[in-house]
Amino acid sequence: MIVGPCTVVTGGTKPQVIEDGAVRVIEAHISHVGTAGALASAYPDDMRWPGRGRVLMPGLVNTHSHLARHLARGLPLRSPRDWQRFEKALSPEDVYWGVQAALAEGVRHGVTAVFDFHRAASSSDATLDEAVEAARRLGVRAGFCYGASEEDTLEERIAALEEAAILARALERSADSRLRALAGVRPMSLEGTRRLVREACEITGTKLPLHVDLTLDLTPAERWGTDAGDPDLSVLWAHAEAAPRDLLAFATERGDLLSAAGSGSAAAIMREAELGWGSDSGVNAPPLPDATHGWVFGARAEAHYRRLFVNGPRFAAASYGEGFGTIAPGAPADMVLLDYRPPTEFSGRTLSDHLWTGLLRAPVAGVMVGGEIVMDNGVLIGVDEREVFERARECSTRLWARIE
Repeated sequence: MIVGPCTVVTGGTKPQVIEDGAVRVIEAHISHVGTAGALASAYPDDMRWPGRGRVLMPGLVNTHSHLARHLARGLPLRSPRDWQRFEKALSPEDVYWGVQAALAEGVRHGVTAVFDFHRAASSSDATLDEAVEAARRLGVRAGFCYGASEEDTLEERIAALEEAAILARALERSADSRLRALAGVRPMSLEGTRRLVREACEITGTKLPLHVDLTLDLTPAERWGTDAGDPDLSVLWAHAEAAPRDLLAFATERGDLLSAAGSGSAAAIMREAELGWGSDSGVNAPPLPDATHGWVFGARAEAHYRRLFVNGPRFAAASYGEGFGTIAPGAPADMVLLDYRPPTEFSGRTLSDHLWTGLLRAPVAGVMVGGEIVMDNGVLIGVDEREVFERARECSTRLWARIE
């Protein structure tokens, strides 16, 4: 299949902008990138996915989400106890439709890969299965864990971590290239962080990436120490804004991914560490920087680009293959078509400005994941979007009644 003609933004550390470009896809990967005319002449019998002059860029990666919390939108949940009440009330049906609605929202904003930290205080195995099935139906890439919390008993933490191992074996048998299992822990203290990471390694080994949902409440004197950690373990530290500086330095030295939600919370630590983007409980869409605080120019603008197009994809590449998050030969074919008509020069040197003055606000017209089209001309292919949101709303009504 040839996608084009379009303006191709290649992504990666040194992004290029190719006008009147096209991309050739064979099965799940990109085989050629070039001009539309050259690819059409070289491969006249290939199917076409018309680009119609739109902008083609790599799909975005949401590195930390709570997808089932999509059904909490509108509830005044603020404290950890409030969220525990919500999680306890979740049914498998709630999770299935809530996760679908959240993922559909993400597709509409160009998000093709999500790492979800799942919690439901009852029926953990059933609700995790429903979350996985929802992602399979949408056709997006998703990594799931059932999080073990420091507040859980040892038996509960072991059961939660064993869910990751069970899911990993099930996905390996199904040979589903888009879904992944992760181990997940939610520490509230630095000592708890060490303990939970150690437990995760003992139960799931180092083959599964570890998703750490930092919920730390520290005193100024507390320090991370010199814990070396397992060098073979791939770790995502969510809520990096809650971590002490020595933990940030430790994670950076190891090559782990640090993630933060929104833009304001991330600004303070962008000078010290490379960050990925996570939505947490918010909208499944990339954050727009606050232009009133000097984001438009200079190093901060470049940091925001790296956050969306370099750092998050780097973590995802460990699960989905080399080149993930770029439009280049050999890379996985995860791409997004945007209805964006740049009013000024659109090139590598102006890309960061276009990114948030227009590009990230542009409607998403098409989405491809692993070489398969999941949205075309603004219409989701694999699901009835109207049904998804109607069923999610019905679930939220019943869920809210149980909570209140």
